[in-house]
Amino acid sequence: MTDEVEQEIQSLIRKLSGYRKPIEASTSVNLDVGLDGDDAYELLETIQRRFGTSFDSLDWHKYFHSEADCDFLSLWLRKFMGHKDTRQRLTFQRLLEVVKNGVWIES
Repeated sequence: MTDEVEQEIQSLIRKLSGYRKPIEASTSVNLDVGLDGDDAYELLETIQRRFGTSFDSLDWHKYFHSEADCDFLSLWLRKFMGHKDTRQRLTFQRLLEVVKNGVWIES
């Protein structure tokens, strides 16, 4: 994976999320950066268009909420009503591996 590809994906993540901290290999795109709902969909859709990566076998709900579950009230209720976030981490490194391989394979 070239540095240009990594930088392009980091730039896209920053654009969609406003995240300003360093994005390391272990940074979770969904949990640390906070990409979720439509923004996460736009990230994966842009990667698919730009690099030809297939996310067809991605189990969306393992990693992301739907946009309807991303509104303030839903987030507040989950946080303050004691609902545990069961989403799995999607690290930047994992995302780069998927782009390199060209297809999402559940690990």
